[in-house]
Amino acid sequence: MNKTFLRKIWCLLHDQKSEILKQSARPIDIDTEGDEIDEVQGNMLIEMTNQINTRNSIKLAQIEAAFNRIDDRSYGVCLECGEAIAEKRLLHNPHFQTCVTCAEKCEREAKQRKRL
Repeated sequence: MNKTFLRKIWCLLHDQKSEILKQSARPIDIDTEGDEIDEVQGNMLIEMTNQINTRNSIKLAQIEAAFNRIDDRSYGVCLECGEAIAEKRLLHNPHFQTCVTCAEKCEREAKQRKRL
């Protein structure tokens, strides 16, 4: 990968990380006091907030892993087959770790496991 492309990817990753950290820093005041409806709505908001925080934690870990791959010069190489990941795919989502072929294969295998 050329340095210009890697710099662009680094900036995309940095922006994504900054946005997640900014969102995570916002305090959320969820009121579960009041009648039964307020309690149910409050609990639903708490659950959704927890799911978002979990998703953001996973995404932060993926971003950090991408930074590490940039540092060790393995960025852009599929972790499954070792082939290059298309730049267009990486621009779409800079923390992808697999090429399209391997990602599709993993999806098919996951669907088959669900059926069992």
